[in-house]
Amino acid sequence: MIQNNALCDFKEIPNFSNFKIEDIRPAIQFLIEEAEKTTEQVASQKESNWNETVEPLTAAVDRLNRAWGQVGHLNSVVSSDDLRQIYNELLPEVSEFYSRLSQNKKIYQSFENVYNAKIEGNLNIERIKLLENELRDYRLSGVDLDEAKQERYQELSKKLASLAASFSDNVLDATDHFVMHVADVDRLVGLPQAIISEAREKAASLGKDGWCFTLKAPCWIPFMESCVDRNLREEMYRAYVTRASDCGASQYDNSNNIVEILSARHEKAKLLGFDSFAHLSFATKMAVDPKRALELMTELSQKARSRAESEYEMLKDYAASHLGVSKLMPWDISFVAQKIKEERYTFKDEDLRQYFPLKRCINGLFELLNSLYGISVVEKEAKAWDASVKLYQVRDHADDLIGYFYMDLFARDGKRSGAWMDDAVGRWKTDRHTQLPVAYLVCNFPSATTDSSDAYLSHNEVETLFHECGHVMHHLMTQIDELGISGINGVEWDAVELPSQFMENFCWDWNIVKKISSDISGDGHMPEDLFKKMVEAKNFMSGIQTLRQVEFSVFDLLVHLGAPADSLEAVMKILEGLRKEISIIPVPEYNRFPHSFSHIFAGGYAAGYYSYKWAEVLSADAFGMSQESSMTLRDIGTKFLKEVISKGGLRPSLENFIGFRGREPKIDALLQHTGLSEQARSAT
Repeated sequence: MIQNNALCDFKEIPNFSNFKIEDIRPAIQFLIEEAEKTTEQVASQKESNWNETVEPLTAAVDRLNRAWGQVGHLNSVVSSDDLRQIYNELLPEVSEFYSRLSQNKKIYQSFENVYNAKIEGNLNIERIKLLENELRDYRLSGVDLDEAKQERYQELSKKLASLAASFSDNVLDATDHFVMHVADVDRLVGLPQAIISEAREKAASLGKDGWCFTLKAPCWIPFMESCVDRNLREEMYRAYVTRASDCGASQYDNSNNIVEILSARHEKAKLLGFDSFAHLSFATKMAVDPKRALELMTELSQKARSRAESEYEMLKDYAASHLGVSKLMPWDISFVAQKIKEERYTFKDEDLRQYFPLKRCINGLFELLNSLYGISVVEKEAKAWDASVKLYQVRDHADDLIGYFYMDLFARDGKRSGAWMDDAVGRWKTDRHTQLPVAYLVCNFPSATTDSSDAYLSHNEVETLFHECGHVMHHLMTQIDELGISGINGVEWDAVELPSQFMENFCWDWNIVKKISSDISGDGHMPEDLFKKMVEAKNFMSGIQTLRQVEFSVFDLLVHLGAPADSLEAVMKILEGLRKEISIIPVPEYNRFPHSFSHIFAGGYAAGYYSYKWAEVLSADAFGMSQESSMTLRDIGTKFLKEVISKGGLRPSLENFIGFRGREPKIDALLQHTGLSEQARSAT
């Protein structure tokens, strides 16, 4: 029965303890029906007002959002054949409902009537902004199209949802499918002991002797940086860059998905009167026009190129003179770079892992949040989707409850790779109730091995933890009452990374690092001289890394500008031309990077991957305030909370930034931060 269905339990936090896969279909279909009834009721009203038009429809859609969001979340973190099947079966129905609603002319007119009567209706600025966004989004969803075009738009929306799910499934399955078995211990020279131990445990779980290595990040990254056996590195590299492609297992090939996604997106954009999908995407971006994003990428490419070229020459020279490698290949890059880094700075990235025990990192992170924002984070007992997942309460300085977040940190089979924050519940305050926000914080860190009581993070993983926590705080600490613009809702996509990247900067603050690290005995903190070497090494290979991000960003923009590529060959031709123009590292013909580019083909970054660099300009400039003034952590946190985090989508992100920084953003801080400024280059 629906009243006993966990997905229809809309108390403060999701009811994972009673979740059953067989409850999904009846819950989602019931909630769609209820939302349809509410839509019909609102559409039939003779008069429109906030309380009887906007609120009831918002409530009905929010209930469906929450339930379907839980299903999508679980499909990402504990995917199974049964869960995936029901998710993919229901996805077209859910997509069709949202598409119908977004094109409902009567609802659009009702919302417009409420907006036009905003003065008489005594609407506050939050409600006015929400209605402005809603009306814009209705127009961008084709509410003005004729019936035939609306029907086609709905077909495309449903198709795109299914294609994105298929793309994501293929990447997950291809990643989980590959296991490299090594029987000879002599071939494991150079690998960190933690990776070797995990590989032995993986082999044992598969009933094999020896060691088994996977393509999951906690294994893949240190393997490519540390394994001396060049043939094994090449085998891992080939498997990684051909995941979900025509060069790998055929059942996971994303080639057709890519072409169909690009075609469907372009057709949707043309239906709405846009030149391309990129132009449609930028209708809600801070950058406003694809040209501005391309200009930023061009500037970054120009600033980084000379440094990247010198870095590549350094890699080739070292490989030839020290390692006997006459022709540097892509599977050598990380390994050689780590050798140089170790020689120059006397440490490897993996060496840092022993100084960052997870529990201490989490405690130090929570202490920083208290120093910045005056909040406390307290663990709360609750059953989640995996025994390792923890639930936390966030309380303000007056001990009032702000919201909750789940923390799911460890890699496992059936879990999508990468790291992300997603909203489970949005903040919403009405005359009758206050709905507190809930978020998911998800990473893919290595778990504790059998011979360790705690997991240990690389410094890069520490940055990832802080980054995702920045997103969580953005979502939870909003002071906006209207659901559609509270937290991360309504924030321009290319500015939403500002709070997360702002938090990353603290991972390079010695006062913070002392609190999140320990010495190798588990006491004290990491040696300060080692930290100073970390800072010196921070921008090592920054030229090559910047060009790599520029390449990803420009590829994303180019495939979404103009007519869509009509074949895999056409997609790869775009990438090949781009690499000739931007990249300095040759890649094998079989490299199929687009086939696992989930950010743009299965996530929210289509024609928006540049957002990471765009927001990095904002975050580097924003963090620069702490280095230019005598403001305390609390002073900075209070101002950042007031001008940025708390505002949600109430006002343009540029206004938020100016409110915090006192001026418009400049690229100078990012160039200095990444070692690409003239001053930084002359110092290296």
